[in-house]
Amino acid sequence: MKVLLSHRFFWPDTAPYAFLLRAIAEDLSSDGLDVHVYSSKPSYRKGSLKQTPSNELLGAIRVQRCYVFQEQGASTFIRAINVLLYTCGLFLKTLSLKPDVVTASTFPPVFAGYMASLGAKMVGARFIYHMQDIHPEVSELSGGFMGKAGFSKIFRFLDNQTLKRSAAIVVLSRDMENTLRKRGLGELPIHVINNFALASTGQELADPIAKFAKDSSRKRIIFAGNLGRFQNLKVLAEGVAICLESNAEYELVFLGDGKMADELKAQWKSHPQVKFIPFLPIESALPLIAESDVGLVSLAEDIYKVAYPSKMSTYLGLGVPVLVLTDSNSEMASEIEKAGVGVVPVSTDAEDIARALGELLSRELSRKSIVSWYELNFSRDVSSLRWRRVLDSVS
Repeated sequence: MKVLLSHRFFWPDTAPYAFLLRAIAEDLSSDGLDVHVYSSKPSYRKGSLKQTPSNELLGAIRVQRCYVFQEQGASTFIRAINVLLYTCGLFLKTLSLKPDVVTASTFPPVFAGYMASLGAKMVGARFIYHMQDIHPEVSELSGGFMGKAGFSKIFRFLDNQTLKRSAAIVVLSRDMENTLRKRGLGELPIHVINNFALASTGQELADPIAKFAKDSSRKRIIFAGNLGRFQNLKVLAEGVAICLESNAEYELVFLGDGKMADELKAQWKSHPQVKFIPFLPIESALPLIAESDVGLVSLAEDIYKVAYPSKMSTYLGLGVPVLVLTDSNSEMASEIEKAGVGVVPVSTDAEDIARALGELLSRELSRKSIVSWYELNFSRDVSSLRWRRVLDSVS
């Protein structure tokens, strides 16, 4: 079976999905499938546009990368050009390769899936839609342009065409599945496969991390990943700060960057118990996360219906208990509390966040038990088995 996997970012680019897609490709290739990957030149972060080969053989995986402009910090016009370059290239790749199965994720939102599924239909291939989030619903909840009046109807119409053309739709949670079913498109072939934790690629550490290591006398509370606007970070930080006031040995660490970074730094950088660590490659970030005592996950209201934070798997895969700030009726919240691997504050009130964090730190949960639960439910082996079943279902 010839399989074409696609995403705007692929290894060695630094987006989380870039590593995830390589792992999926390796697992499918090890099953004897003829695996091809279509992506773009590394461009996720400033300075990452490298002279990576346009065509490369990674083991038995054939990789093709199109040229795009630097993404981070680019103007809206340049970003639109990148969407055009990538999605048109993906469409033409599908037509020329004539694979049996084509996959696409949700970046660029709506357009990647639409063009890949259209190409798949034209060559008689089965299309698998791997939805990391759901658009335009994400934009409607977060205030993005896709969610504005008039635009949202157009983008939902386009995305509905992709869903109808899909032989399988992979989402990250039952809450995301429920959101899709509410579109009223009838029976959709939806499968729930959560992302597994990203692992080190075995490369030499690209950044010195000794200066960021946790002091043995401290308890570290970490938020690792994108400091985005729909993650309720300001409210989360206010709750954690209350806990810091009465516990001098606690520290709050933000690891990463994003649109909220400057605002958070302006508010908290002078605090003696709050640290900011810039974006680090995965090889450097994982040891810092692993030595932390609590991992923070935070989502704005109702975002759980359209997305699932992949950092959850990273924390739990390393045995780090989690504090999850999200709606208490979400699958994520009930799952975490039922498994006993973290806590969910009863509300977004700062006092409730502080109370939940104090409770979690006092529990001293077994890291071994957390890792065992993760391995049983979300490990790469479990995910790989589920992906094989999806491939079987479409073939």
